[in-house]
Amino acid sequence: MKFDAIVIGGGIVGLSAALCLVEAGIRDVVVLEHRILASGGTGLGTGSVHTQRWFATDSDLILRTRRILARVTEASHGVFQLFPVGRLTVVGEADMATVSSYGQHLRDAGVNAIELTRQTLRQRFPGMNVSDVAGALYTPDDGVLYPPALTWALAGLVRSKGGTIWEGVGAERIAISSSKARGVELANGDVLESDRVIVASGVWTRRILQASDLDIALKHSITHNTVVTVGRKDRWTEVPSLLDGVQGVIAIPRNPGTIMAANKAGEYQSPPDTADRTLDMMTVELREHSEAFAAEKHTQQTQVLAQLRHRYESYDIRGISGHWAGLLDGTPDNHPLVGPHPDVSGLWVGCGLTGYGVQRGPGVGEALAAFALGKDPAVDVSLYRVGRFDANGDFKINLSTDNPFEGFKNMAA
Repeated sequence: MKFDAIVIGGGIVGLSAALCLVEAGIRDVVVLEHRILASGGTGLGTGSVHTQRWFATDSDLILRTRRILARVTEASHGVFQLFPVGRLTVVGEADMATVSSYGQHLRDAGVNAIELTRQTLRQRFPGMNVSDVAGALYTPDDGVLYPPALTWALAGLVRSKGGTIWEGVGAERIAISSSKARGVELANGDVLESDRVIVASGVWTRRILQASDLDIALKHSITHNTVVTVGRKDRWTEVPSLLDGVQGVIAIPRNPGTIMAANKAGEYQSPPDTADRTLDMMTVELREHSEAFAAEKHTQQTQVLAQLRHRYESYDIRGISGHWAGLLDGTPDNHPLVGPHPDVSGLWVGCGLTGYGVQRGPGVGEALAAFALGKDPAVDVSLYRVGRFDANGDFKINLSTDNPFEGFKNMAA
Protein backbone atom coordinates (compact mmCIF):
# COMPACT_ATOMS: atom_id res chain seq x y z
CA MET A 1 0.00 0.00 0.00
CA LYS A 2 1.47 3.30 -1.09
CA PHE A 3 0.69 6.75 0.20
CA ASP A 4 1.87 10.25 -0.63
CA ALA A 5 2.39 10.94 3.09
CA ILE A 6 2.05 9.09 6.40
CA VAL A 7 1.39 10.91 9.68
CA ILE A 8 1.96 9.02 12.94
CA GLY A 9 -0.26 10.39 15.71
CA GLY A 10 -3.96 11.25 15.82
CA GLY A 11 -3.71 14.24 18.12
CA ILE A 12 -3.89 17.92 17.31
CA VAL A 13 -0.37 18.14 15.86
CA GLY A 14 -0.73 15.14 13.57
CA LEU A 15 -4.21 16.00 12.34
CA SER A 16 -3.22 19.63 11.73
CA ALA A 17 -0.28 18.44 9.63
CA ALA A 18 -2.54 16.07 7.70
CA LEU A 19 -5.11 18.81 7.07
CA CYS A 20 -2.44 21.18 5.72
CA LEU A 21 -1.16 18.43 3.43
CA VAL A 22 -4.54 17.58 1.93
CA GLU A 23 -5.38 21.26 1.54
CA ALA A 24 -2.12 21.63 -0.41
CA GLY A 25 -3.24 18.91 -2.82
CA ILE A 26 -1.49 15.88 -1.27
CA ARG A 27 -4.69 13.86 -1.08
CA ASP A 28 -3.35 10.36 -0.45
CA VAL A 29 -2.48 10.98 3.21
CA VAL A 30 -3.02 8.46 6.02
CA VAL A 31 -3.02 9.25 9.75
CA LEU A 32 -2.11 6.35 12.05
CA GLU A 33 -3.47 6.40 15.61
CA HIS A 34 -2.71 3.43 17.89
CA ARG A 35 -5.91 3.89 19.92
CA ILE A 36 -8.64 6.41 19.12
CA LEU A 37 -8.32 10.06 18.21
CA ALA A 38 -7.48 12.37 21.14
CA SER A 39 -6.61 9.39 23.38
CA GLY A 40 -3.17 10.80 24.17
CA GLY A 41 -2.07 14.14 25.56
CA THR A 42 -4.58 16.01 23.40
CA GLY A 43 -7.56 14.53 25.21
CA LEU A 44 -6.28 15.50 28.66
CA GLY A 45 -5.21 19.03 27.70
CA THR A 46 -6.63 22.02 29.57
CA GLY A 47 -7.58 23.66 26.27
CA SER A 48 -5.91 26.98 26.98
CA VAL A 49 -4.88 28.95 23.89
CA HIS A 50 -3.00 32.10 24.77
CA THR A 51 -0.25 34.19 23.23
CA GLN A 52 1.68 34.78 26.47
CA ARG A 53 4.32 32.09 26.07
CA TRP A 54 7.33 34.31 26.92
CA PHE A 55 9.33 33.11 23.92
CA ALA A 56 8.88 34.80 20.56
CA THR A 57 8.81 31.65 18.42
CA ASP A 58 6.08 30.19 20.61
CA SER A 59 3.93 33.29 20.30
CA ASP A 60 4.40 33.25 16.52
CA LEU A 61 3.30 29.60 16.41
CA ILE A 62 0.26 30.39 18.52
CA LEU A 63 -0.73 33.22 16.19
CA ARG A 64 -0.64 30.69 13.36
CA THR A 65 -2.74 28.38 15.53
CA ARG A 66 -5.30 31.14 15.99
CA ARG A 67 -5.64 31.50 12.21
CA ILE A 68 -6.10 27.76 11.80
CA LEU A 69 -8.69 27.67 14.60
CA ALA A 70 -10.66 30.43 12.89
CA ARG A 71 -10.77 28.37 9.70
CA VAL A 72 -11.86 25.26 11.56
CA THR A 73 -14.57 27.20 13.42
CA GLU A 74 -15.96 28.52 10.14
CA ALA A 75 -15.80 25.12 8.45
CA SER A 76 -17.56 23.43 11.40
CA HIS A 77 -20.25 26.14 11.51
CA GLY A 78 -19.40 26.91 15.12
CA VAL A 79 -19.65 23.35 16.47
CA PHE A 80 -16.02 23.83 17.42
CA GLN A 81 -14.91 27.25 18.68
CA LEU A 82 -12.49 29.11 20.91
CA PHE A 83 -14.25 30.66 23.91
CA PRO A 84 -12.63 34.02 24.76
CA VAL A 85 -11.92 34.30 28.49
CA GLY A 86 -8.70 36.32 28.28
CA ARG A 87 -5.26 35.53 29.63
CA LEU A 88 -3.99 37.33 32.71
CA THR A 89 -0.43 37.20 34.04
CA VAL A 90 0.02 38.79 37.47
CA VAL A 91 3.51 39.45 38.85
CA GLY A 92 5.41 41.11 41.65
CA GLU A 93 7.63 44.17 41.36
CA ALA A 94 10.73 42.15 40.38
CA ASP A 95 9.05 40.85 37.22
CA MET A 96 7.46 44.05 35.93
CA ALA A 97 10.20 44.72 33.39
CA THR A 98 9.73 41.25 31.85
CA VAL A 99 5.99 41.77 31.55
CA SER A 100 6.40 45.21 30.02
CA SER A 101 8.93 44.11 27.40
CA TYR A 102 6.90 41.07 26.39
CA GLY A 103 3.72 43.12 26.23
CA GLN A 104 5.45 45.35 23.69
CA HIS A 105 6.56 42.30 21.70
CA LEU A 106 2.98 41.03 21.54
CA ARG A 107 1.64 44.42 20.46
CA ASP A 108 4.29 44.58 17.73
CA ALA A 109 3.00 41.18 16.56
CA GLY A 110 -0.56 42.51 16.41
CA VAL A 111 -1.83 41.09 19.71
CA ASN A 112 -4.14 43.15 21.88
CA ALA A 113 -1.89 43.10 24.98
CA ILE A 114 -2.85 45.43 27.83
CA GLU A 115 -0.57 46.26 30.74
CA LEU A 116 -2.42 46.76 34.01
CA THR A 117 -1.38 48.45 37.23
CA ARG A 118 -2.61 47.14 40.55
CA GLN A 119 -5.37 49.75 40.49
CA THR A 120 -6.59 49.02 36.95
CA LEU A 121 -6.34 45.28 37.66
CA ARG A 122 -8.61 45.71 40.67
CA GLN A 123 -11.08 47.69 38.56
CA ARG A 124 -11.20 45.04 35.84
CA PHE A 125 -11.41 42.09 38.26
CA PRO A 126 -13.02 43.53 41.40
CA GLY A 127 -13.31 40.17 43.18
CA MET A 128 -9.62 39.36 42.87
CA ASN A 129 -7.13 39.83 45.69
CA VAL A 130 -4.30 41.94 44.24
CA SER A 131 -2.64 43.05 47.47
CA ASP A 132 0.60 41.25 46.58
CA VAL A 133 0.52 42.12 42.86
CA ALA A 134 2.56 44.93 41.31
CA GLY A 135 1.06 44.71 37.81
CA ALA A 136 -0.27 42.43 35.11
CA LEU A 137 -0.43 41.69 31.41
CA TYR A 138 -3.86 40.98 29.94
CA THR A 139 -4.66 39.61 26.48
CA PRO A 140 -8.47 39.64 26.28
CA ASP A 141 -8.75 37.78 22.97
CA ASP A 142 -7.10 34.62 24.31
CA GLY A 143 -9.38 31.78 25.34
CA VAL A 144 -10.11 28.12 25.96
CA LEU A 145 -11.40 25.30 23.81
CA TYR A 146 -12.37 21.65 24.12
CA PRO A 147 -9.36 19.70 22.78
CA PRO A 148 -11.40 16.60 21.78
CA ALA A 149 -13.83 18.87 19.88
CA LEU A 150 -10.93 20.40 17.95
CA THR A 151 -9.55 16.94 17.27
CA TRP A 152 -12.79 15.67 15.79
CA ALA A 153 -13.30 18.86 13.78
CA LEU A 154 -9.81 18.48 12.29
CA ALA A 155 -10.45 14.79 11.62
CA GLY A 156 -13.71 15.57 9.86
CA LEU A 157 -12.00 18.10 7.63
CA VAL A 158 -9.17 15.69 6.81
CA ARG A 159 -11.69 13.01 5.83
CA SER A 160 -13.90 15.40 3.86
CA LYS A 161 -10.91 16.58 1.82
CA GLY A 162 -9.82 13.06 0.87
CA GLY A 163 -7.46 12.07 3.68
CA THR A 164 -7.55 8.71 5.47
CA ILE A 165 -7.50 8.07 9.22
CA TRP A 166 -6.77 4.66 10.70
CA GLU A 167 -7.64 4.27 14.38
CA GLY A 168 -6.42 1.24 16.32
CA VAL A 169 -3.43 1.00 14.00
CA GLY A 170 -0.13 1.81 15.64
CA ALA A 171 3.24 2.35 14.01
CA GLU A 172 5.85 -0.22 15.05
CA ARG A 173 8.77 1.45 13.36
CA ILE A 174 9.76 3.64 10.44
CA ALA A 175 11.06 1.80 7.41
CA ILE A 176 14.40 3.34 6.39
CA SER A 177 16.72 2.50 3.54
CA SER A 178 19.90 4.34 2.53
CA SER A 179 19.14 7.08 5.07
CA LYS A 180 15.75 7.75 3.49
CA ALA A 181 12.28 7.16 4.93
CA ARG A 182 10.50 4.48 2.93
CA GLY A 183 7.32 4.09 4.96
CA VAL A 184 5.98 2.71 8.23
CA GLU A 185 5.80 -0.87 9.48
CA LEU A 186 2.63 -1.89 11.36
CA ALA A 187 2.14 -4.46 14.12
CA ASN A 188 0.95 -7.08 11.63
CA GLY A 189 4.13 -6.75 9.56
CA ASP A 190 2.57 -4.71 6.77
CA VAL A 191 4.68 -1.84 5.50
CA LEU A 192 2.87 1.24 4.28
CA GLU A 193 5.11 2.80 1.66
CA SER A 194 5.77 6.53 1.46
CA ASP A 195 8.71 8.86 1.03
CA ARG A 196 7.10 11.35 3.42
CA VAL A 197 6.71 10.38 7.10
CA ILE A 198 5.72 12.78 9.88
CA VAL A 199 6.02 11.63 13.51
CA ALA A 200 3.72 13.57 15.83
CA SER A 201 3.01 10.96 18.49
CA GLY A 202 3.68 12.98 21.64
CA VAL A 203 5.06 11.00 24.56
CA TRP A 204 5.44 7.90 22.35
CA THR A 205 7.70 9.64 19.81
CA ARG A 206 10.99 8.49 21.26
CA ARG A 207 9.83 4.86 21.46
CA ILE A 208 8.92 4.86 17.79
CA LEU A 209 12.22 6.42 16.78
CA GLN A 210 14.24 4.04 18.97
CA ALA A 211 12.44 1.09 17.40
CA SER A 212 13.67 2.49 14.08
CA ASP A 213 17.30 2.66 15.31
CA LEU A 214 17.03 6.43 15.71
CA ASP A 215 16.91 8.57 18.84
CA ILE A 216 16.25 12.08 20.14
CA ALA A 217 16.80 13.87 23.45
CA LEU A 218 13.36 13.44 25.01
CA LYS A 219 12.27 12.53 28.53
CA HIS A 220 9.00 12.47 30.43
CA SER A 221 7.66 14.59 33.24
CA ILE A 222 4.52 14.33 35.36
CA THR A 223 1.87 16.98 35.78
CA HIS A 224 -0.92 17.01 38.35
CA ASN A 225 -4.08 18.98 37.59
CA THR A 226 -6.66 19.78 40.26
CA VAL A 227 -10.21 20.94 39.57
CA VAL A 228 -12.17 23.19 41.93
CA THR A 229 -15.61 24.76 41.64
CA VAL A 230 -16.50 28.45 41.89
CA GLY A 231 -19.44 29.03 44.21
CA ARG A 232 -20.45 32.51 43.04
CA LYS A 233 -22.15 32.20 39.66
CA ASP A 234 -22.09 35.98 39.23
CA ARG A 235 -18.28 35.73 39.09
CA TRP A 236 -18.08 32.97 36.49
CA THR A 237 -17.53 35.42 33.62
CA GLU A 238 -14.76 37.12 35.61
CA VAL A 239 -12.40 34.13 35.74
CA PRO A 240 -9.61 34.58 33.18
CA SER A 241 -7.00 32.06 32.17
CA LEU A 242 -4.49 32.93 34.89
CA LEU A 243 -0.73 32.70 35.22
CA ASP A 244 0.02 33.77 38.77
CA GLY A 245 3.71 34.66 38.77
CA VAL A 246 3.55 35.72 42.42
CA GLN A 247 2.33 32.40 43.82
CA GLY A 248 3.52 30.06 41.07
CA VAL A 249 0.20 28.62 39.89
CA ILE A 250 -1.64 28.35 36.58
CA ALA A 251 -5.45 28.28 36.62
CA ILE A 252 -7.60 27.62 33.55
CA PRO A 253 -11.42 28.10 33.49
CA ARG A 254 -12.01 25.27 31.03
CA ASN A 255 -15.75 25.42 31.77
CA PRO A 256 -17.79 28.18 33.43
CA GLY A 257 -17.87 27.49 37.16
CA THR A 258 -14.76 25.30 37.35
CA ILE A 259 -11.04 26.00 37.45
CA MET A 260 -8.36 23.49 36.45
CA ALA A 261 -5.08 24.37 38.15
CA ALA A 262 -1.46 23.22 38.23
CA ASN A 263 1.63 24.41 40.07
CA LYS A 264 5.28 23.48 40.42
CA ALA A 265 4.58 21.17 43.35
CA GLY A 266 2.71 18.99 40.86
CA GLU A 267 5.20 19.11 37.99
CA TYR A 268 8.40 17.07 38.11
CA GLN A 269 10.48 14.65 36.06
CA SER A 270 8.98 11.19 35.87
CA PRO A 271 10.90 8.16 37.16
CA PRO A 272 11.68 6.00 34.10
CA ASP A 273 9.75 2.99 35.42
CA THR A 274 6.62 5.13 35.99
CA ALA A 275 6.77 6.46 32.45
CA ASP A 276 7.34 2.97 31.01
CA ARG A 277 4.37 1.50 32.91
CA THR A 278 2.13 4.30 31.70
CA LEU A 279 3.24 4.04 28.08
CA ASP A 280 2.85 0.25 28.16
CA MET A 281 -0.82 0.81 29.03
CA MET A 282 -1.12 2.94 25.89
CA THR A 283 -2.22 5.99 27.84
CA VAL A 284 -0.73 9.25 29.11
CA GLU A 285 -2.83 9.26 32.28
CA LEU A 286 -1.06 7.99 35.39
CA ARG A 287 -2.83 5.27 37.35
CA GLU A 288 -0.40 4.99 40.22
CA HIS A 289 -1.41 3.73 43.67
CA SER A 290 1.81 4.15 45.63
CA GLU A 291 2.03 6.10 48.88
CA ALA A 292 4.60 8.42 47.30
CA PHE A 293 2.23 9.32 44.46
CA ALA A 294 -0.63 9.88 46.91
CA ALA A 295 1.60 12.21 48.93
CA GLU A 296 2.58 14.18 45.81
CA LYS A 297 -1.07 14.51 44.86
CA HIS A 298 -2.03 15.67 48.36
CA THR A 299 0.74 18.30 48.45
CA GLN A 300 -0.24 19.70 45.06
CA GLN A 301 -3.95 19.84 45.90
CA THR A 302 -3.38 21.48 49.29
CA GLN A 303 -1.20 24.18 47.76
CA VAL A 304 -3.48 24.80 44.77
CA LEU A 305 -6.58 25.19 46.92
CA ALA A 306 -4.82 27.72 49.17
CA GLN A 307 -3.42 29.61 46.18
CA LEU A 308 -6.78 29.89 44.42
CA ARG A 309 -8.61 30.94 47.57
CA HIS A 310 -5.99 33.64 48.12
CA ARG A 311 -6.18 35.07 44.60
CA TYR A 312 -9.94 34.63 44.07
CA GLU A 313 -10.89 35.68 47.58
CA SER A 314 -14.40 36.94 46.68
CA TYR A 315 -15.29 34.11 44.28
CA ASP A 316 -16.17 31.47 46.88
CA ILE A 317 -13.68 28.82 45.77
CA ARG A 318 -15.16 25.53 46.95
CA GLY A 319 -13.33 22.28 47.67
CA ILE A 320 -11.54 19.99 45.24
CA SER A 321 -13.90 18.27 42.83
CA GLY A 322 -11.49 16.38 40.62
CA HIS A 323 -7.90 15.54 39.74
CA TRP A 324 -5.86 13.86 37.06
CA ALA A 325 -2.16 13.34 36.44
CA GLY A 326 -0.44 12.62 33.16
CA LEU A 327 2.84 12.36 31.28
CA LEU A 328 4.42 15.20 29.34
CA ASP A 329 7.35 14.98 26.94
CA GLY A 330 10.23 17.41 27.44
CA THR A 331 13.66 18.36 26.10
CA PRO A 332 16.84 19.69 27.75
CA ASP A 333 15.87 23.33 27.15
CA ASN A 334 12.12 22.81 27.57
CA HIS A 335 11.47 23.85 23.96
CA PRO A 336 10.02 21.49 21.36
CA LEU A 337 11.69 19.55 18.59
CA VAL A 338 10.22 20.53 15.23
CA GLY A 339 11.51 19.84 11.75
CA PRO A 340 13.43 17.34 9.62
CA HIS A 341 15.33 14.52 11.24
CA PRO A 342 19.04 15.26 10.74
CA ASP A 343 19.97 11.71 9.71
CA VAL A 344 16.99 10.59 7.60
CA SER A 345 15.55 12.43 4.62
CA GLY A 346 11.79 12.34 4.21
CA LEU A 347 11.27 12.16 7.97
CA TRP A 348 9.94 15.06 10.06
CA VAL A 349 9.35 15.16 13.81
CA GLY A 350 7.21 17.35 16.08
CA CYS A 351 7.29 16.65 19.82
CA GLY A 352 8.39 17.97 23.22
CA LEU A 353 5.53 20.45 23.60
CA THR A 354 5.56 19.99 27.41
CA GLY A 355 1.82 20.28 27.97
CA TYR A 356 1.29 23.22 25.62
CA GLY A 357 0.40 21.15 22.57
CA VAL A 358 -3.15 22.45 22.17
CA GLN A 359 -2.11 26.06 21.68
CA ARG A 360 1.06 25.41 19.66
CA GLY A 361 -0.04 22.16 18.01
CA PRO A 362 -1.85 23.47 14.92
CA GLY A 363 1.04 25.85 14.23
CA VAL A 364 3.56 23.03 14.66
CA GLY A 365 1.49 20.75 12.41
CA GLU A 366 1.39 23.46 9.74
CA ALA A 367 5.18 23.81 9.95
CA LEU A 368 5.70 20.04 9.61
CA ALA A 369 3.44 19.95 6.56
CA ALA A 370 5.39 22.82 4.99
CA PHE A 371 8.65 20.91 5.47
CA ALA A 372 7.09 17.80 3.90
CA LEU A 373 5.99 19.92 0.94
CA GLY A 374 9.51 21.25 0.46
CA LYS A 375 8.56 24.76 1.58
CA ASP A 376 9.67 27.12 4.32
CA PRO A 377 7.14 27.20 7.18
CA ALA A 378 5.28 30.42 7.96
CA VAL A 379 7.09 30.52 11.33
CA ASP A 380 10.87 30.17 11.52
CA VAL A 381 11.28 27.15 13.82
CA SER A 382 15.02 26.73 13.25
CA LEU A 383 15.64 27.28 16.98
CA TYR A 384 13.61 24.10 17.53
CA ARG A 385 15.60 21.93 15.13
CA VAL A 386 15.42 18.23 15.93
CA GLY A 387 19.16 17.51 16.08
CA ARG A 388 20.25 20.31 18.40
CA PHE A 389 20.93 17.91 21.31
CA ASP A 390 22.97 14.76 21.71
CA ALA A 391 20.40 11.99 22.12
CA ASN A 392 22.85 10.04 24.28
CA GLY A 393 23.44 12.88 26.71
CA ASP A 394 21.71 12.84 30.07
CA PHE A 395 19.64 15.78 31.26
CA LYS A 396 17.03 16.76 33.80
CA ILE A 397 13.78 18.40 32.77
CA ASN A 398 13.46 21.88 34.28
CA LEU A 399 9.86 23.02 33.96
CA SER A 400 10.56 26.28 35.81
CA THR A 401 11.90 27.78 32.57
CA ASP A 402 8.36 27.76 31.17
CA ASN A 403 7.36 30.73 33.34
CA PRO A 404 10.26 33.08 34.22
CA PHE A 405 8.68 34.61 37.32
CA GLU A 406 9.71 34.74 40.94
CA GLY A 407 6.80 32.64 42.19
CA PHE A 408 7.72 29.75 39.91
CA LYS A 409 11.46 30.10 40.54
CA ASN A 410 10.94 30.05 44.30
CA MET A 411 8.80 26.92 44.13
CA ALA A 412 11.30 25.19 41.85
CA ALA A 413 14.09 26.01 44.29
